[in-house]
Amino acid sequence: MSGWTAEEATRELLAVLPLLNRIIAAELRLEAGEDTTMPQFRVMAYLCAGPLTLSELARKRRVSLQAAGELVQSLVERGWVTRSPDPTDRRQSLLALTEEGRVRYEHAQERMLRRLVPLMERLTAKEIAAVRIALSALRRVLMGDEDSYADDDH
Repeated sequence: MSGWTAEEATRELLAVLPLLNRIIAAELRLEAGEDTTMPQFRVMAYLCAGPLTLSELARKRRVSLQAAGELVQSLVERGWVTRSPDPTDRRQSLLALTEEGRVRYEHAQERMLRRLVPLMERLTAKEIAAVRIALSALRRVLMGDEDSYADDDH
C-alpha cells in the first residue's frame, strides 16, 4: 500500500466511509429510535460540549440557519434540547441538551463504541498506529479547511 497517491487514498476513504457510516447509523437507530438521524446525533454531540446559539450550531454543522433550525426543532419536540434566551444577545436563543438528551447521546455513543471497538481490535498494533497517524492528519487538514464551508448550505 505504500506509494499511494492522494487520489488512491481518497478513493479508498470514499469506499470505507459508507461502511462505517452504515454501522454507526444502525447503532444510533437501535439506541435512540428509528427517526433519529446522524445529523441530529451530531447536533447532540456539539451541545454535549456546552450550549450554543443556532448561528454557532449552523456554522459548526456547515448548514443554513433554516436547516439547523429544522434539526433542532425535532430534538426540542422530543425533549432532548431546550431553547432559552441568550443573556448576551436577546435576538438569539441558547440551545442546550436536556438531561434526557444527554443520557440518550451518551447511551448511543457507548453503543457505537461497543460495536466498533471489537472491529478495531482486529487490527495489529502497527495498523492501529497507522490509523492514528492518518486520522490525526485528516483532522488537521479538514479542520484547517473548516472556514471555507462556513457559509455553505450543504
